Amino acid sequence: MTSKKNKIRNAREANRKYKKKANPLAIEKVVFIDYKDVSLLQRFMSDRSKIRGMRMSGANVQQQRDIATAIKNAREMALLPYTKRTVSTRAPRPGAERRGEEEATLEMPDQSISSSFVPDDAADDVVDAAETVTESVEAEVEA
Repeated sequence: MTSKKNKIRNAREANRKYKKKANPLAIEKVVFIDYKDVSLLQRFMSDRSKIRGMRMSGANVQQQRDIATAIKNAREMALLPYTKRTVSTRAPRPGAERRGEEEATLEMPDQSISSSFVPDDAADDVVDAAETVTESVEAEVEA
């Protein structure tokens, strides 16, 4: 038993015509999909290194299988990453302070750069080079 609204909706959806996406492999006349062709394979992957589906890529069934196999082989050979990390911060959970949970904070060691790893002679050379460059620029500006 289908409602009247569902029948109307189904009839409308049946009349819709979708534009098929152009096949990028046919456009470039690619005959063989090689796992070593990283630039080609990256176009069939998302920003998080997931394999795009057929609707997104525009490839046909056999080409999509070949692409997936090539991407998996390239990952195995370390030519492509399995995943790409995305850095995101999580918001504190609501009600955490009521339950007595403390916020986890990461304490980073002191990141101050000490000059102990740079020899004094090298630091003096860098300062002298910077002064020479500024003097030459000032001379050109005055001229």
